[in-house]
Amino acid sequence: MRLVTTTRCQRRLGARRLRALVAAGIALAMLTAGVVAEQPLQIRPAVSAAAVHALVAGENGELRIVDVAAGQVTAVVDTGAPVTGLTLSPDGRTAFVINGWAGTVAVVDLRTASIVKRIRVKAELDSAVVRPDGKRLYISGTANGQGVVLGFDTTTNSLAAVIQVGVTPTGIAITPDGSHLYVVNNQGASITVIDTRIATVTKTVPVDVLPQYVAVSPDGAFTYVSHTSRLANTNGSVTVVDNRTNQVVARIPVGVGACQLAVGGDRLYVINLQDGTVSVVDTSSRRIVQTLVLTAHGIAVSPRDHSVYFAGRRSVAVVDGGTGQLTATIDLASDKAAGVIAVAG
Repeated sequence: MRLVTTTRCQRRLGARRLRALVAAGIALAMLTAGVVAEQPLQIRPAVSAAAVHALVAGENGELRIVDVAAGQVTAVVDTGAPVTGLTLSPDGRTAFVINGWAGTVAVVDLRTASIVKRIRVKAELDSAVVRPDGKRLYISGTANGQGVVLGFDTTTNSLAAVIQVGVTPTGIAITPDGSHLYVVNNQGASITVIDTRIATVTKTVPVDVLPQYVAVSPDGAFTYVSHTSRLANTNGSVTVVDNRTNQVVARIPVGVGACQLAVGGDRLYVINLQDGTVSVVDTSSRRIVQTLVLTAHGIAVSPRDHSVYFAGRRSVAVVDGGTGQLTATIDLASDKAAGVIAVAG
């Protein structure tokens, strides 16, 4: 089972970007001390037996566990600090909640709805993804002004690799086979390609300015990068990168404030935060085929049926990936904006 994760968008501009350049309190050399380079390996996806559920979190640090079938929140876990990223283990039993500004990761056992471990690093963290075999957690962030991706052994929750990337890394995505990471360098106008089997950067691909988030197609052939415009009330875009050649092959105009994005089947969904819409793009023709009037901050697609989950201020909207029709609205029992969402199943 593949898991799809997202993070918030509003923090991409303004004071947080300035703090990222001075945050950390630790040199990169200290981060890498005692870290052994990854060894080449074969990656085999883990098998999931977990029930379908969704998790949402936001600025107040609360992780809400949602029973999708029942359509209600079943548990709330206070992680103690604003959440910038969220991802799940492949078996759907563990959530890794990134309290980015605090430089911590809350490891949550979803069966007991409790924090079982808290990972602390002296860096400002952003987004996260778990390798499909479940053995590595990758987090983008900034340490002592240097963009990095931190790799953690999920068995011991210990730091296993530090990989230098570009300026202000934000969104991160992984191929379905787990062999490559794609990392957005928000202020570097590029994406970094990492071979996870050897924990090494293999390519830096220049893209348009202000890249925000990244998603990989289900077959691993293409990477999609959202961009917001420097000009107010101006449409954003999505860059399409061919993963075989690491070349930009298309640019797709979307709405104003292009931000979160996710791929489900042959559809790409892009949240346009500023104009309150979602652009639905046919990945074959690379044209918008539908525009949903929907204000959302986070997005995730269920690999099981391609249902699309949109996290809003007070609720999660569920849209049928085939028809584009709203099928359910799940009340989050909170008035705090839910900026990150993950769906298993």
